[in-house]
Amino acid sequence: MAYLTIGDKEYKSRCDFAFDRLANEKYSTEDEKGKGGTMNIYMSLLNEEASYLSAFWDCALAYLKKEKPSTEAIEEAIMKIIDEDETGEAIDKMINEAFTTLDSAGFFKGVIRQRWKMMEKMNKGKKPAPNETPEMEAKRLEDEENGKEVLKMMKEAYKERTGSTTTK
Repeated sequence: MAYLTIGDKEYKSRCDFAFDRLANEKYSTEDEKGKGGTMNIYMSLLNEEASYLSAFWDCALAYLKKEKPSTEAIEEAIMKIIDEDETGEAIDKMINEAFTTLDSAGFFKGVIRQRWKMMEKMNKGKKPAPNETPEMEAKRLEDEENGKEVLKMMKEAYKERTGSTTTK
């Protein structure tokens, strides 16, 4: 579970309906896969995108409703931790805590497990088309290799974040 001190108050993160609703409202991206906000935050934290710490905390505190700190207050608290850190490890620690909290949240286990299964399935070899030209075959094989490399990198990042070799 991740915690964040804002001012003199410590806040506990919560990954629930409010998290998902706000994530989908504010942090969704439309791409060919139609990523929802929660998965966008998850994948961005997996890839060490520090700017998504703010998004994580914005959503993780959504359950507080009217008492929820502003995004600016959240970002100031994150920057304070980074600025006061003499080891240079605060940002990695915060990203790992946020990622692990989201990854282990029971509320999101199903969708996260499905995303990993989908990525695995997408990287299985595709059957050649009946009218496949040598150029098409080369492109298909190159895409398969690139996909395998991306999945391998994501699994390595997952292991780094969680210490576990098993993805959901």
